[in-house]
Amino acid sequence: MADITVTCTNDKNVSIAFRWDWDNNPFHLLGLDGIYGYDCNVTTSENTTTDGSTYQGSTAKERNIVITAEIDGDYRKNRELLYRVFPKGRTGTLEYSEDGDIKTITYRVESVTPGATTGVIRDYTISIICTDPYFKDLSDVEVVMASWVSDWYFENGFDINGVEFGHREAELVKEIENNNGADNIGITAIFRADGIVKNPAIYHSESGKYIKVGYAGNDFELQSGQYVVIFTHTGKKNIYLLDGVSQAEIEEHKDRYGMIDWETVVSMYGTIINQYLDEDGDFIQLQDGTNTITYNAESGINYLSVSVYYRISYLGV
Repeated sequence: MADITVTCTNDKNVSIAFRWDWDNNPFHLLGLDGIYGYDCNVTTSENTTTDGSTYQGSTAKERNIVITAEIDGDYRKNRELLYRVFPKGRTGTLEYSEDGDIKTITYRVESVTPGATTGVIRDYTISIICTDPYFKDLSDVEVVMASWVSDWYFENGFDINGVEFGHREAELVKEIENNNGADNIGITAIFRADGIVKNPAIYHSESGKYIKVGYAGNDFELQSGQYVVIFTHTGKKNIYLLDGVSQAEIEEHKDRYGMIDWETVVSMYGTIINQYLDEDGDFIQLQDGTNTITYNAESGINYLSVSVYYRISYLGV
């Protein structure tokens, strides 16, 4: 049998682990529904003069995960832990681990229902709702498109002909492969300026879409030391300006996997500047297959450092 562990952690960082075996674990996993498949709403339209229907589109339905578990001993203590981890309506994160491969999904608690309330073994059913039905990797992938690389190190000696303290590495084109069947994966795009940059933009070649900060009649100039952070995730599409924030201050806000938590950074330091969004542009997202990402600016492109963060989505585990 596969080594499967389901760990649920609520927004207060209280967690519980369910396993198939009893070894040193009070919560024995009996059943797990809503993990492996997915359901879609398929929209079609009918025409009175045409047989059948015309396909309009489809969307993945919310995911309902149901965990059935049993406990034997310390009933009151373990029951209280269940209620602490799964308070009504609260958010949490479920991690599904199978043979060392881990995927995660966010949820809201729907119900905790006891089965038998007497006996040596007592079972409980926990129902959670995932409004975003996709499982995801544990942390983002960072794609660096342009940045300055330090060439300075200790010990060092100054050459009479001069010493190069750093060099610029830039790739105008990057390909991101998304081969898991999921469309519309949001990205986080980071622009940082080391000089004045006018109207920076990110492009998605396959769709022909782009997102541009500033346009004719409403130009935007990114000043040296400033950052622009763009979120294109469904439900949180915004452009933020970070002004007067150092890289060291940003680096203080990392998740447990060592990646910068840009949501926390913009909540602390950011100002929304959606008024500079080019009206002909769009909040580009990754689609199933190859995604070719490029960047540009109307001026100052050589002063621009660019990184793109994304997290692949999965239709099931």
